[in-house]
Amino acid sequence: MFRVFARMPRGVMMLLWAQMASQMGDAAFSVLLLWAVLESTDSKLVIGLVAMLNYLPILLFGMVGGLAADRLPRRGLMIASDAVRACLCLALPLAGWSGLMNPWILAAAGFGLFTASAFFNPARDAYIPSLVTETELVKANSLIQTSVPIGWLFGPALCAAFLKWVPAVHLFAGVGALFLVSVFFLLGLKRSPVAERRAVPPGLEELFSGLKTSWGDVRLRWLLVITAADNLFIMGPAIVGTPLLVKNILGGSGPSYALMEALLALGVFAGLPFTLWLNRHVGQGKVLIAGIFLDGITYLPLLWVTSMWGAGATVALHGVSIPLITVTRTSLVQRIAPSHQLGRIFALINITVLGFTAISSGLTGLAATMVPVNVIFGVIAVAAALCGPAAWMSRKFREA
Repeated sequence: MFRVFARMPRGVMMLLWAQMASQMGDAAFSVLLLWAVLESTDSKLVIGLVAMLNYLPILLFGMVGGLAADRLPRRGLMIASDAVRACLCLALPLAGWSGLMNPWILAAAGFGLFTASAFFNPARDAYIPSLVTETELVKANSLIQTSVPIGWLFGPALCAAFLKWVPAVHLFAGVGALFLVSVFFLLGLKRSPVAERRAVPPGLEELFSGLKTSWGDVRLRWLLVITAADNLFIMGPAIVGTPLLVKNILGGSGPSYALMEALLALGVFAGLPFTLWLNRHVGQGKVLIAGIFLDGITYLPLLWVTSMWGAGATVALHGVSIPLITVTRTSLVQRIAPSHQLGRIFALINITVLGFTAISSGLTGLAATMVPVNVIFGVIAVAAALCGPAAWMSRKFREA
């Protein structure tokens, strides 16, 4: 796998280092946020609402972020987004020292951080084709995606180490420093790829033109629908259900929860070379369908596991399926979507992923007040897995 990436251009490597720092910041922020809320309240409903508010900005501002990525310099958008995220994280310890900290202050910080993400993510994904040729897109996306498991391995691992001695709210300062490191590497990217200079007329019609284009292409339409359904089932239990499972079912602590997230990252890292091999030998539509099926069914053992290591092994196995979806989906869109609309189309995908994560998180928090969280994992595992066979029904999608 590493030989494949040895000759990647300098710009790809700079973006990789930036993403490693940024993903570590994202992962650490998510772990610290939910655990800080758990330390201040036992209300499952409040935890679900806080998680929902964190992802809600993608629904509210996703399309605006996509249009910005098509009209403004994408490098500049990424730098500004990570700078904002750094400032928000650095402000939280100050709020804690001032005695102002409560779950809703944390929720507000998360809301701001994910608002910045609504501009960062489409700019990043639309920027990558300016760094490599079309034949190298899967390799470049796979390399950039290594930042996800690395971030989710070391971010939570650092949290697990420091949470034993330092309150969660104070650790947000370190998260802010990680976003500043990302800004440093992003400054090393070239300023204005040709694709960024394309003139885009203003107006509401232009804002939603990515949706019109996506809905008119059967492959992109199925991609959006299946992604939305899969994330509606999966993401709430994955984000809200995991700390509840660790604390209420398995009797674990904050470091145990951080370790669970690190094991998920190890699974993602293990799945990357497998994803690269499948993309070379199997159609991308089929790889996506397989990934969606595995994304659901691998959560089924959490219905009955009773040990921390059993749950950790299950989560790690689930992680293997994630790059089958993320790497393949990104490469497929970059290959078939119009280059001047990439920002808006990736914004739509972010809405279906993170926007439906907000809805799923709220529903999971509500369901957890009535149903044991391990039962929730069992139900959503089957429901999400069925999205795979549903996508297989479209010949154009499975042959994409």
